[in-house]
Amino acid sequence: MGKYKHGKPDEEINRIDLEEKITKSDLSLRQKAYIILLYWLGCRRSEPLVIFKEDIEEKNNRLFISIHYRIDKNGERIPYSRGKWGQAGGPAELPLSNFGVELIKEVWQKTKKGKRVFPFTDKTGYRAIKKLWPKKTPHWLRYTRVTKLREKLGTKLTIDDIKSFTGIKRDTTIQNYGLKTKAGIHKIADLLE
Repeated sequence: MGKYKHGKPDEEINRIDLEEKITKSDLSLRQKAYIILLYWLGCRRSEPLVIFKEDIEEKNNRLFISIHYRIDKNGERIPYSRGKWGQAGGPAELPLSNFGVELIKEVWQKTKKGKRVFPFTDKTGYRAIKKLWPKKTPHWLRYTRVTKLREKLGTKLTIDDIKSFTGIKRDTTIQNYGLKTKAGIHKIADLLE
């Protein structure tokens, strides 16, 4: 099975399930905000861990979140292109009206200047996700976001829009998301009736 013990993601997370699990969980506020950030941005699990207080700004009922840094071997924060050499088009914008974004704002406001918003390891984030969905990984949240964005291709979005938002470098990477979804199989079946 490779790196996915329970198989690669093949269906998107149900937003109602996300809301219920987050609302009822005993996770810390920071862990909840971390999961919500992964859900909305579709970023890699390590990317939120290098967000500092100064990387988030609130304007026009939105949070503007920059994920353009990494920590080097000396513990220094240095600029970089996201993830596997992709490049985001600027800070990600999250409307405060979206589910859970207020939690991200609350965590950000409680964070001291010069400190990380999520001061834990990616393993802690991984365990938080496993606590809510034992058979899922953080990549499931990325898969969900990219798949949902792909559904809007041609009508509202272009591949370049998705690349700019997610920091994914290659068109083919985006095109491969959601190819074998259970939801896709059901959609086709409905069209055949």
